[in-house]
Amino acid sequence: MNNNVGKGAVILTLSGLVCKLFGGLFRLPLTNIIGLRGIAVFQMVMTIYSFSLVCVSGGVTNALSKLVSSARARGDYKTIGAYFKHACIFSLTASSVFAAVFLLFSPFIAEFAGVSEGTNSYRMLALLLPFGAFVGTARGILQGYGNMTPTAISQIIEQVVKFAFGLIFAYILKDQGAAGGVFGAILGITVSEIFACLYLGLKLKKQDCLYFADGHRREFYKASLPLTFGGVILPLTHALESVFIVKLLVVSGLSETSAAAIYGVQTGVVGAILNFPLIISIALSAALLPNLSYLVEKGDRNQQKEVITKSMHTMWYLLIPLVVGLMAVAEKLYPLIYPHAIEGYLDVAIQLTYVGGVAIVCSAIQQQLVSILLANGHFRDSLIFNALGGMVKIAILAIVAITPEVSVFAISISNVALAAIVSICVIIKLRGLIALSLFELSLPLLASGVMFMAVKILLTFLPTVYGLCLAVVLAAAIYFVLTFPLTSKYFNVILKGLKKQRQ
Repeated sequence: MNNNVGKGAVILTLSGLVCKLFGGLFRLPLTNIIGLRGIAVFQMVMTIYSFSLVCVSGGVTNALSKLVSSARARGDYKTIGAYFKHACIFSLTASSVFAAVFLLFSPFIAEFAGVSEGTNSYRMLALLLPFGAFVGTARGILQGYGNMTPTAISQIIEQVVKFAFGLIFAYILKDQGAAGGVFGAILGITVSEIFACLYLGLKLKKQDCLYFADGHRREFYKASLPLTFGGVILPLTHALESVFIVKLLVVSGLSETSAAAIYGVQTGVVGAILNFPLIISIALSAALLPNLSYLVEKGDRNQQKEVITKSMHTMWYLLIPLVVGLMAVAEKLYPLIYPHAIEGYLDVAIQLTYVGGVAIVCSAIQQQLVSILLANGHFRDSLIFNALGGMVKIAILAIVAITPEVSVFAISISNVALAAIVSICVIIKLRGLIALSLFELSLPLLASGVMFMAVKILLTFLPTVYGLCLAVVLAAAIYFVLTFPLTSKYFNVILKGLKKQRQ
């Protein structure tokens, strides 16, 4: 991994750690304030928001990152203003359309999803969405310059402000029931996006990016539209998932109350913890895209291979022990951090963690591979591969969710299927560019297996908070010792990234 990718990955990983910390701290009291029913409603509303946000800015962010970095490689800085202009027009227009839908049809959306109390929260998305769209556009421009710091700082601003205002508003409005608490949390998120917009606007002005230029419309939409449609597929499947999963689980024999609670456990409890390792793959993917795009524009294929290989190996080395470690401590961790919300559903949560861990690893690999695909300009292929994976996911979700023996694992199993389909397609498309070492893949996996067994044994004899803390230390020690040949190598990469950042 070259210094630019290393620097960007380090910056985004550190900010990701901070964001996950605040995100976890946010979910903990929020779950206890609004309960499992409330967190299920919150997740359903935010899933629809995530889908809408990807529609208006998801493809734009990645397209700008790719196009701006390529323009820099050509020395063609005048086109950046044109890209910015078209991005703003597209995002504003799309945001207005979605805002109108939320204002007019929120009661129908909420009723269809089976959460009629979420009507006002869906309406609030009409105000939240335009701010989120500008944030995505600004990040795309600045990432295209190879500058990941504004993205990192804006993410921290979002989380800190959301934590403060979201919990305050949720607590104030909790007397109105789960609906009031959810609305308060989303109101706090809206305030956080306003703060992020102000910060990123100042950074764009300082970078001299706040200007419009003519031309290059075709080039912008040729990149952004396939990425938008391709990027929509995953949140679309999640949106459909949030709308139908409770109904499907009821068909499998669960009561509506149990089905909603299990969905809340999956998304608000297990998901909040298990998504933590994705910080690494998200950071590496975001840093890889503009830097690899730069190398593609320069035609340096050998350097591309080197960057891709080191990025994939680093991601695997860091991700695997985190996922396996969370599996090992789940039984003792959940009752500690969710003493009330998890009551009666601990066994289900543990099982979901094991199956969900596999899904997280598959999703991380998919993220890396798709970034490589986009850096090489295969926008249409990205759309096709994601569409194929999305259709498979929905089909498997529907089948598994109505099968009583495995219904609770429907979301995780369908996520594995989606990631596997997309990853296989990308590997076939990019054959020759991706060459991985069997040793660098197998050693972290074997070390994590030993680490898992040691942690489970320790927690059997010392099932306390102190035992949990000791287990974390023991796990880290075992993993670093068993992977020593790789540990020194990857820590040098991180140290070089930090040194580069200080410069």
